[in-house]
Amino acid sequence: MFLLTIFFSFAFSEGLCIKEVHNPYSEVYLSYVFRKNVEKLVLESGYKIYCGEGSKEIKPEVELFKEHPIAYTPQQRVSAYNLELRVSLTLDGKKKSFSVFVPYTQQGGMVGDLPRRKAIEEAFRIIYIDMLEFIKMR
Repeated sequence: MFLLTIFFSFAFSEGLCIKEVHNPYSEVYLSYVFRKNVEKLVLESGYKIYCGEGSKEIKPEVELFKEHPIAYTPQQRVSAYNLELRVSLTLDGKKKSFSVFVPYTQQGGMVGDLPRRKAIEEAFRIIYIDMLEFIKMR
């Protein structure tokens, strides 16, 4: 019975079409994580992902992506950053921005950009609930 209820709730739910992430920055991983989070938000809010007649559009946009150095090594190299991120969602003509600061450390050349990627993921974890509330209110 429970599975039948879930099936019908998805079968008759309204469709939301997710547009391409507008990202003016060269950080490709940021677009990837943003898109995956929007897909999860749409499904969790009770919509289905559907681009067709009668579906609403949701437009994700990266407004700001900056890294501020906050700590230096004795050799004058940056070892820690504050990641500043501001993204927005537009749904039904209403636009809402979400911003966050996440600190992270760059230990050395051996780990590449993994700390930055983890900081991007953490930023979306922090603003996830606010974005979910925005979508559910529409």
